[in-house]
Amino acid sequence: MKVLITGITGFIGKSLSGQLPQGHEYFILARRLQGIPSSFKVILGDINDLSAVKEQIKNIKPDVCVHLAWEDLPDYGYEASAKNLKNGTALFHFLVKECACRKIISAGSCWEYGKNFGPCAETDAVSQGSYFVWAKRALCDLGLSLVREEKIDFIWLRLFFVYGPRQRSAALIPTLTQALKNNENPQLRTPLDANDFVHVDDVAQALVRSIVNEIPSGIYNVGSGISVPVWRVCALIEEALKMNTRYFESLKKASSSQKADFWADTKLSSRVLNWQAKKDLAVGIREYLKG
Repeated sequence: MKVLITGITGFIGKSLSGQLPQGHEYFILARRLQGIPSSFKVILGDINDLSAVKEQIKNIKPDVCVHLAWEDLPDYGYEASAKNLKNGTALFHFLVKECACRKIISAGSCWEYGKNFGPCAETDAVSQGSYFVWAKRALCDLGLSLVREEKIDFIWLRLFFVYGPRQRSAALIPTLTQALKNNENPQLRTPLDANDFVHVDDVAQALVRSIVNEIPSGIYNVGSGISVPVWRVCALIEEALKMNTRYFESLKKASSSQKADFWADTKLSSRVLNWQAKKDLAVGIREYLKG
């Protein structure tokens, strides 16, 4: 099987690159060779200029595409979102119409639900959101339309709060870690909010299962299935660092109200993908701190 992957040098892509099973050909669309395992075949190019690499991809005739590229995060504004939607739309259309690619796997976001409290199931109605949400949902809708019109397989993995090695420094766990290492009280606006944290290696395994198995087209949640408040995340980091000071106590007593407490309903992913998150948050944090 020939597998084309975009975004392999990103946060999730780097974890995926170390877990891809042998016995398949992997082709990577990337701007540079740096950071890409030598066992992969690289198509040097830019998804912003798909026309420059179309002939190379046509010659490969990929059976599967894993589309992870999403540039400029954490910019969730209109221009960045519209650009990523345009790139994804062009890629999907090209793969199906000109390459006869029969399966596309792509990454969505839990923000698509527009939900602040309770479990999020794939059958839940979605609501209006940011430009980022609009772009993600529009790309998902295109993929599902291709299932109906072109009879391809399309897997949309709705990712919850992914954490782990190589996460961007402005994300919650790296931010908390840096403040605590500096013996500073973390400055958080919503310490009572609770989110569903899923380790990047577990996400990579969901992608692997989607690549190698026959999966019905559709949307699948990728989360731990539980919510953890931010103050508790702070406490776990303090425990892992063996700190005497306990800043989490002040966060726990914060006067701010809770504005979010939602998590993934993972029954469908467990039943159909045969996948569930395995890494406990405390274990994942300890591993992250060890570097």
